[in-house]
Amino acid sequence: MNVSDIIKRHVDHTPDKTAIIFEDRRISYVQLDRLINSAAQAVVNMGLKKGDVLSLFLPSLPELIIAYLGTVRAGVTLNLVNAMLQETEVAYILNDCNTKAVLTDAKRLPIVEAVRGEVKSLSDIVVLEGGCNYPSFRTMLKEGSGEFEAPGTKGSDICHLMYTSGTTGWPKGVMATHLNIWHNAVNFGKVHFSPDDTIMVATPIFHCWGLVNGTFGMLSAGGTVITVERFYPDKALSDIEKLRPTIFQGVPPMYNLLLKQPDLDKRDISSVAFCLSAATKMPENLIRQVQEKLKWRYAEAWGLTEVSCVGTTAPYTETRIGSCGKGMDDAEIKVIDEHGNTLPPGQQGELCVKGTCVTLGYLNKPEATKAAFDPEGWFHSGDIAYMDEDGFAYIVDRKKDMINVGGEKVFPSEVEDMMLEHPKIKDLVIVGIPDELKGEAPKAFIQLKEGETATEDEIREFCRRKMAPYKVPVSVEFVDEIPRSASGKALRRLLRDKEWAKQEN
Repeated sequence: MNVSDIIKRHVDHTPDKTAIIFEDRRISYVQLDRLINSAAQAVVNMGLKKGDVLSLFLPSLPELIIAYLGTVRAGVTLNLVNAMLQETEVAYILNDCNTKAVLTDAKRLPIVEAVRGEVKSLSDIVVLEGGCNYPSFRTMLKEGSGEFEAPGTKGSDICHLMYTSGTTGWPKGVMATHLNIWHNAVNFGKVHFSPDDTIMVATPIFHCWGLVNGTFGMLSAGGTVITVERFYPDKALSDIEKLRPTIFQGVPPMYNLLLKQPDLDKRDISSVAFCLSAATKMPENLIRQVQEKLKWRYAEAWGLTEVSCVGTTAPYTETRIGSCGKGMDDAEIKVIDEHGNTLPPGQQGELCVKGTCVTLGYLNKPEATKAAFDPEGWFHSGDIAYMDEDGFAYIVDRKKDMINVGGEKVFPSEVEDMMLEHPKIKDLVIVGIPDELKGEAPKAFIQLKEGETATEDEIREFCRRKMAPYKVPVSVEFVDEIPRSASGKALRRLLRDKEWAKQEN
């Protein structure tokens, strides 16, 4: 089994059908297969073999799809790096997975070059465009023969690593197998897609939601994928009018922006039968506005990187507003109390999932794996939910400390670790505050060292150099002391509740 083979049936039966649309480019299924083969051969020519790791550090471009599928077809493990990360984050991830090679673009090349000396395992850098004294990936694709003898891979082999932050420290590499990704993409496709569909994947494909479920899910069904490098609401509406997708995939802030467009009533976006959302809970009033103003039906999914990425969903014809659906395919779900007892319908507790979607755990972190993945195969999500009598799940609360910035997960401890490197900061705590567009955003409460002064702009500029934009605090408040418990734990909830109370008042 190899994830890249999800397109094989369509290469054989509908070779000339368009698989990917990107701006003015059209890539057919047979062309995509040849490009994947050329990418796989390029990976092998670099000397990479089974067990080695190649990291992709690219924006949402067709080359990301091609490089991913080519790497895994070659039997090499793929590490997908969030394209918004900065030096400190990238260095940690590349070191943690012992990456042998990095494929990036000219914009992100300076980051890779800056951390190269820290990553002892890194031997090769390939740049998308070329012309930077590094091999060009696009040239490799053009020079490739389009033929490749793929080595055998098993469903249990690690397909990719995706890093997710954790409440107790630095990012954790989730180990997903070929079976995990194949099963999640194919079964999501069976629920939502047909060969006649075209999906606009507006959400980034360097995240599993856009890549595994949107892109691979549609390719497994034999439909067409519109890849969007970056979401702009006005352009998205224009592209819908021009390209006539039948499905739109996004996250809640995108729908919020689409609804705010001034000429919405003049746009012909009627080709879209329904839209998909995940990553963060969609407010019910926003769903109703989508249905009333965009005239789109709605379907939701729930999951995490640890479950490949979707654990629950339902077709738009069965969607219950407020619910994220039922367990997908063989996924079992349950809600438990703090003692591990399964709760009856209607009672709130921690949502757990079991099935083929559950990944192997965290790379190099056995204790973290043990804490989240129990011996019976259940993954403990940390999300608070309840179920109804029919098995539909309803998410009611975010994880304890995690800040959900429009679908991007921000864990305070990671941001705090990076900010504590500022020479003027003595102590700090990060909490999530209300944000009209993205739902939540990080705010920093900072205690400066004695005799020091600083400004909000100074702190935010320091953060911008070290971390992804969505992790940068949108607000900074200087305090005399950080509230902590007797054991030294920051009293985040105390600060967070005050911020949310301001909105209510």
